[in-house]
Amino acid sequence: MSDSTAGPAPMDIELVRPPEILLAHEEVRVFHGGILRTPAGLYTTIGMETPARPAGPRPPAPPRFGQYGVSVTRSGDRFAYSALATTLSAGPIRFTSCLFGPVPDGDLVLDVVLPTIPRRLVLRFDSERHDGSGPALVAPPAIVRTEAGVTLWHAGVLATDAGRLTHVEATSADDRALGGAKWDVEHKPLTVTWDDPTPPREAHQRGRDFVSTDSWIAAPHARGTLSCGPLDVARGF
Repeated sequence: MSDSTAGPAPMDIELVRPPEILLAHEEVRVFHGGILRTPAGLYTTIGMETPARPAGPRPPAPPRFGQYGVSVTRSGDRFAYSALATTLSAGPIRFTSCLFGPVPDGDLVLDVVLPTIPRRLVLRFDSERHDGSGPALVAPPAIVRTEAGVTLWHAGVLATDAGRLTHVEATSADDRALGGAKWDVEHKPLTVTWDDPTPPREAHQRGRDFVSTDSWIAAPHARGTLSCGPLDVARGF
């Protein structure tokens, strides 16, 4: 496989906001893994981490409120941009990859509702950025290749204390470009391999205009390689 590009990239991926902690509590920590403008639209990952409990009797489980959703609202619009979401459970952390599609610039707000937290978590895009320790992008998001109407990109490598996560996606504005058996998720058209023997956890999804995979490994210092068989690409990150 080759790691060269077959044509000019349609755009650079813009890091709108770096990863930030949205809620820090002794029972739960919620963060986003960076807000990006990608070839497929606005994207982020929401992580919900439940810290390890000390030995002894467990306290009662928090009540569940039956709601879950991630959306972006824009001042002046009468509707919200809801996320097309893929969820990956990785031990004490639950990741949700959120793709909102094209969202115009403006007064944007990220709105997160989780079933065990009795209030919305709201982040204004133009607010002051939160400093402090937390998840970080140790490899920047990038467009890898554009060929035959398909753009291959990744959301960077998100590092937490427990491991590393990435999202890889092939997207196209042409419904036919991602057709055919070679793009079926059963055939693993997108893969991520890590240089650590710890078994990764993965989630794969295919839609009309995209194919994606999310990969998590519980190895804080692992390095990865993405591969796309249909485009004959392998690239380390």
